[in-house]
Amino acid sequence: MAEFSFELNPFTAKGRRGRRGNVGEFGEVIVEAGYRKSSIAAGHRQLEVRLYGDQVPDVLYRTVGPGRPRIKNARLTVSGSPAQLSFNSKGIRNSQRALRLTVEERLYEYVAANLEKGGILTRPGVSVSLRRGKNSTGKGSSSLGTAVGEVDAVDLALAVLFEEVDTLELTTSGAMSDAINRLLNPGRNETAAD
Repeated sequence: MAEFSFELNPFTAKGRRGRRGNVGEFGEVIVEAGYRKSSIAAGHRQLEVRLYGDQVPDVLYRTVGPGRPRIKNARLTVSGSPAQLSFNSKGIRNSQRALRLTVEERLYEYVAANLEKGGILTRPGVSVSLRRGKNSTGKGSSSLGTAVGEVDAVDLALAVLFEEVDTLELTTSGAMSDAINRLLNPGRNETAAD
């Protein structure tokens, strides 16, 4: 069983922000969030998160609406192939609200840490965890990762992707916030446009 650690440092450039760093034998990985052009079909500016790198698949995550990319109404593609996403919005604990992903016939589970401070992505025999910590250069906070098991490029890409996605919906505090929001602002069900 292999284990290695890595660090992703924050950056901002030309309307995009994200994190980048060297991830073991997979080389440089970059995950960045930004807006797409508005579309008439979507009605809102489209948020997207892109992940790419030397030896990882290209990953695209899209949502609708203002703010950071979220879990609800999201679309995820890995190397151009769609992935399935689901989570239990009625769960109370973070583990009950875990995001379940089906990518290339693999089943993953992503459990968010509280207050958007990382999380852990697992599949049988593999675990990639990320947490926020002090940047080694002393500026801002980095994402500090640990990979355990026979981790491949898809595992790493998925785990790193969620560092630029708002995962509050997957937490207990997100469940409470969502309940209050539903009472105060019953919104319409929006979906991401292609």
